[in-house]
Amino acid sequence: MKISRFGNRGFSGGGNKSSARSAMFRKRFSVGDVLQGKLIKWYQPRLGWVIIEDLELLASIQTNAAPGDILTFHVQQLYPDIILKEINPDHLNGQGTYINPADVTREFVSNRAAFQSQANSIIKQLSKEKVASAEERKIRFLTLLEDDVKTAVIFFKTLDCAAKLNSVLKSTRLYYMPWLVPCGLNQEIVLKTRADKENPDNSFYELLFSLDLPPSTPARFKVMYKKPQCGFKLLADDPRLKAILEPEFKTNFPEFLGSEHIPPHNAGGVLSELLSG
Repeated sequence: MKISRFGNRGFSGGGNKSSARSAMFRKRFSVGDVLQGKLIKWYQPRLGWVIIEDLELLASIQTNAAPGDILTFHVQQLYPDIILKEINPDHLNGQGTYINPADVTREFVSNRAAFQSQANSIIKQLSKEKVASAEERKIRFLTLLEDDVKTAVIFFKTLDCAAKLNSVLKSTRLYYMPWLVPCGLNQEIVLKTRADKENPDNSFYELLFSLDLPPSTPARFKVMYKKPQCGFKLLADDPRLKAILEPEFKTNFPEFLGSEHIPPHNAGGVLSELLSG
């Protein structure tokens, strides 16, 4: 068997006893099950005896656990070898299903790319119509989507990935709203909340709206809110984009706080920004 924290390592029990334990394990559990086991004692560094229900198993453990600690595992494979993965219990959703944030984030990015390619005609039509209201653009987007089932399926797969992530991320939310800027690619909105439970009015909210503007110009809009104040910054490296947007923002939005370069941890979009918090 194999157990690891966010990876795979060797797992064994030794001889006939190990074979009997493996057979018993396969009868009791299925791929996808989430199990808890208690560390009984260390056998050697990174190798310890754990008990899962009444099965005593020798496992490779990557955490700095102490005897008596309860560890959480995800059953990834039963044949030909039994492979368990030690997981962060915070990554279990409300139904007890394990959600791997890194894997689902990559799935989100893949589905989003497929949607953008498939929805090219819808995006062009939406851009051509130049609907001023974001809410009206959303309604028009969904109307166009109704006539294209294949594109709709990919779109809702993308939304499903965001929903899965939001089910396990405590203070972060991911949103995908491609109608906001129809010409923009790789759009994503990440909202982080620093909640003050004793005084909710003192909570701090930070929203990062990321997208690539034609032809391939990264832009980020960072919005910060703490009652009663709100402000936003433009994060961009392209001087032409700054020259176009900065005067408009300064003239029309007193909340505009200026522009900055895109920091390295924001450059990668959701894969870096979402998983950094």
